[in-house]
Amino acid sequence: MFISRHAFDELRADYIKANAIREALTVQVANLNAHLSWMQIRLTEMALERSAMMKRYLNIDVPVPTFEQPQDNPDLNQSVDFRDVGDKMAAELGIGWNADGTLSYSEK
Repeated sequence: MFISRHAFDELRADYIKANAIREALTVQVANLNAHLSWMQIRLTEMALERSAMMKRYLNIDVPVPTFEQPQDNPDLNQSVDFRDVGDKMAAELGIGWNADGTLSYSEK
């Protein structure tokens, strides 16, 4: 199947434009992540300093909230499994059908 040269040129121009926008956004996200990391560190430092001053001058222990990077969490799209377990496994788990077509759960 052939397309006109004009349609091809428009698609190519759209591709180049979208690619340039993607690269600009990639740089912007990297900058924002760097600023966010700096802010997390700075806020944690300030909270620790404030807590130390209150301990020194007022003899009050203040809990210090900290900002930490989240641990590597598994991707839910990879870890949750929605496959059919089959009739035998469902019976072992106590899952069945009611007469009206709804699911019934029983404890085993």
